[in-house]
Amino acid sequence: MVDDQPVTPGKPKRKGGRPSRASASAKALLGVDLTAVDPVGILRAIAADLSAPASARVAACKALLDVQDQDPAENSGGDTRINARAVAMMRRAN
Repeated sequence: MVDDQPVTPGKPKRKGGRPSRASASAKALLGVDLTAVDPVGILRAIAADLSAPASARVAACKALLDVQDQDPAENSGGDTRINARAVAMMRRAN
């Protein structure tokens, strides 16, 4: 007879090879100060990058148009909604 206890299945460990998206993003953002990131500048860079997918460039242009349509007197410190959303997206990637 075999006296081996059944092994309780747990979460399988990732084998070596390609890292998960979360770990790759965390590694890429390791030295980045998220409070110093300019989301509008990033959107402008994406919109101007001809090697980026067209859907990404269109989405960046739409977001820039939304930012442009806002009244600057309403929010003199910049668009905190976009800043907060960009920072939240970067933190989720970690």
